[in-house]
Amino acid sequence: MEAPINRVEAAGLLTVDLGRLLPSPPVVEIDMANFLEEGLLLREKVFRAALKAHDWSIYEGKVVAIRLSTEAIVPPWAYLLIGMYLAPHAVYYGVGDKASVAERYQMLLLETIDWESFRDKKILLRGCTSISATIMTEFFRRVMPIAQLVFYGEACSSVPIYKRR
Repeated sequence: MEAPINRVEAAGLLTVDLGRLLPSPPVVEIDMANFLEEGLLLREKVFRAALKAHDWSIYEGKVVAIRLSTEAIVPPWAYLLIGMYLAPHAVYYGVGDKASVAERYQMLLLETIDWESFRDKKILLRGCTSISATIMTEFFRRVMPIAQLVFYGEACSSVPIYKRR
């Protein structure tokens, strides 16, 4: 009996799993309201003291989304101060919800890819992943001019997306 044939390998397809290519550490939120008086009032001296007393090590190795859960009006420098404390610990931090900050982090990771490794390749872009459509589209935008073929999906069921003419 002959061994089964791996059709993906036989077709010369390079399977790209964006979840593995762009790994994201855990994403957590920090609510600025926790550092405000009654969640609404920012007094600089009290705000700075609250930031200084906070245990920032809990953000070690994480992506952090800075948000404000109340209707408080805070000056932009307040976000910068939180960033100053996060910088030694967090892998990445930004203002917004968890999904948008994680997406911006993955966008930065796209900048580190060696795009030449995809030149003239037949690419199967894995579909069963938690990567956003924004990141997937950005990856495709960058790989399309250099790839020979791009498919989307799984080896057993893929959709042809692009073929260089």
